[in-house]
Amino acid sequence: MTSAFTEPQELLLEISPSLQTSSWQESQMYATPSSRWRAYINQICLDGFLNWVKAEYVPEASVWHSSPGIPAFWEFVNGTAILLEEKRVVLIPSEAIDDRELEIPQEWVDIPSWAADYYLAVQVTADGDWVRIWSYITHRELKSLADYDQVDRTYCIDARHLIKDFNAFWMTYQFCGTEEMKGAIAPLPELSNVQAENLVQRLGNPSVTFPRLAVPFTTWGVLLENEQWRQRLYQERLQSLQQVVPERSRRAAPTQFSQVQVNLSRWLEQIYDTSWQAIETFFEPNSSSRAFNFRTSSGLNATAIKRAKLIDWGIEIEAQKVILLVALIPDPNLLVRIRVQLHPACNQPYLPANIKLVLLSDRGEILQQVQARTQDIYVQLKLFHGEVGECFSIQIELNNYQITESFII
Repeated sequence: MTSAFTEPQELLLEISPSLQTSSWQESQMYATPSSRWRAYINQICLDGFLNWVKAEYVPEASVWHSSPGIPAFWEFVNGTAILLEEKRVVLIPSEAIDDRELEIPQEWVDIPSWAADYYLAVQVTADGDWVRIWSYITHRELKSLADYDQVDRTYCIDARHLIKDFNAFWMTYQFCGTEEMKGAIAPLPELSNVQAENLVQRLGNPSVTFPRLAVPFTTWGVLLENEQWRQRLYQERLQSLQQVVPERSRRAAPTQFSQVQVNLSRWLEQIYDTSWQAIETFFEPNSSSRAFNFRTSSGLNATAIKRAKLIDWGIEIEAQKVILLVALIPDPNLLVRIRVQLHPACNQPYLPANIKLVLLSDRGEILQQVQARTQDIYVQLKLFHGEVGECFSIQIELNNYQITESFII
């Protein structure tokens, strides 16, 4: 692993391709695309930091809760707790480019047994190649200086209150080991087994999109703090969400998943994943190509943000390769309109017959699908809308093969 300190003293950790791959594979045990992505970025941060800190400072460093405890954490909450001997630090990863503030889920602050001594702000690059640890704050300072967001149940701390010298963290850790870093934490009420079981059944229902926000925090905190109840809720949601996925989507078939959940909000800032290219990469702009026109009649051509990706099944037949096109156009009502098309690649005149283009919800439900007929020059989904933070997937099926691209707006 490569690591480096930059000015000011921020820590950069390089994440190997093998670690990215293994982390993505491990994230598939989660119930939804959003929790899988949360698990993925937390896993690469955990492994990257833990390997580094063991080699450089604290050989005895360990994960606060090891598997099978971690899945039940990342299904619901962002963040990872690590024990550095007697002190606990929580890594809070984010893909946000803007580092003017740090948002910490309330669970890591106000659940007594979860609260940490230190919180480390971690930025994950879009491709997952590097993680950047750029600042930290103690629990005591967080409680006294942060603003509490009642809607998201997060503590938001302005960057001017964060300590941006990572060397200072190690100095504090080494020489202030006996100093109390935690502020006051109100105790949580008790919860009976009957109440807990009722909550597990209620919050385990797939219709509850954000279980951590569905009940008062004191109730949620007690439920999550108990390892047995936390595991029960995780298993309940996993099983319930799997049951709502149509049987045809669960059939045994070779499937490929995008290792990166594409962040469409970044497209609005002209920041793109390397695998998503300008459409000119695949189609000549001065030609009469149907794809380059990208449905001018839809009204998207002039203002839409358009990117394309070559979908290669790994089959040694050029005619089987296709191009997935996605266009976005912002809506005045804080929505994003999305158009998805599928086109033949490699100068082929038609799509493979019977190839399917499918829109899936974050729970795997089929929202739309279209199938190519013989000599179809392209297929497209109906225009759909999404809100910032919403997740969905696009699945392409051909014979017994499936490729899924996951997106977050």
